[in-house]
Amino acid sequence: MCQDETRLGLKTIAGRLITARGVKPVGLSQWQRQNFYLYGVVEPLSGYSFFYEFPYLNGDCFQRFLELLSADLGDDIAVIQFD
Repeated sequence: MCQDETRLGLKTIAGRLITARGVKPVGLSQWQRQNFYLYGVVEPLSGYSFFYEFPYLNGDCFQRFLELLSADLGDDIAVIQFD
């Protein structure tokens, strides 16, 4: 199996503002971002895949992901290639 994780979410993008020549534009900024992390594994030969959504990218969430994957696999043994 091959494993990877990615962050999906929204990021504020500032558009163009019209100002006089030499005047820097002043615009509203929204720095709060809403996102989540998607953890997943894929077995290329059989096509088996397992994905789970978490709020953070840290050791606790990854440990929980491995526990959920282990419960889904049952008695099967998985060798996972990490990036």
